[in-house]
Amino acid sequence: MKTLKINPQVYDDLADIKSYISEDSAEQAAKVVNAILADMEKLCDFPDMGARLCNKVHIDAKYRYLITYSYATVYYVDEDAVCVTTVLHLERDFSAISFK
Repeated sequence: MKTLKINPQVYDDLADIKSYISEDSAEQAAKVVNAILADMEKLCDFPDMGARLCNKVHIDAKYRYLITYSYATVYYVDEDAVCVTTVLHLERDFSAISFK
């Protein structure tokens, strides 16, 4: 089992997602954010469950993404950890985002 390392930016991403969805439903916002966090935790046991990001855009092959609702959790697998770098809406232009 690998440890989960979360980039501090991810917490800002989740707060933005929650804020946006809360405009319509606070209950749904909590449901979506909790589901994203739960899926992140699953990555510790199943780090290769996400699709390779290089299949979607031309980017370093180490990155993968996992879809929860209409959001993608972008991460890579290190020797002993799963490192989550960002969470973004699927309609965003993935190629315009720096994952470094």
